[in-house]
Amino acid sequence: MSKLIVLSGVPGSGKSYFSKLLKKIKQKHVYIISSDELRSLVLNNQQDLSMDDLIWQLFYELPKVYSKDKESYVILDACHATRKIRFENIKPLTNFFDEVSLVMFKLDKDVVFNQNIERDFPVSNKVLENFYNYFEDIGEEDKKLYKHIYVIKDNNSLATLIDRI
Repeated sequence: MSKLIVLSGVPGSGKSYFSKLLKKIKQKHVYIISSDELRSLVLNNQQDLSMDDLIWQLFYELPKVYSKDKESYVILDACHATRKIRFENIKPLTNFFDEVSLVMFKLDKDVVFNQNIERDFPVSNKVLENFYNYFEDIGEEDKKLYKHIYVIKDNNSLATLIDRI
């Protein structure tokens, strides 16, 4: 069964860590599509936003390619901060997968600010604060679109979630 797993959370909340952990545990058929990694591959700089239209086009086209593996776990690793983004960009992908899930990272703000500092490329506190103000919680659109919605409130729940996926 092919699965699309959409990650949603502010920078430093653990999305990439979760993706890598899932890949390490499942080992096969896990495809991580990361907006940061695409920028690194295409532009040699994950913080370069100069060609973001191309990056996002690739980001939402690659899942269609990976969906051909009928045992795939395709993980979309980006902020997906608003309900509109989570709905409009994911809806066209639902026909390619047997199951589409949302994993929302809602860790304590202080924890995220501390984790952000330890990232290879931390975002500024001002930018991180803006993400918090901009971020939208789960809405009715999400409940209609996603078969499963998981909320991560602390790092201890990651292992449990991986067992469920």
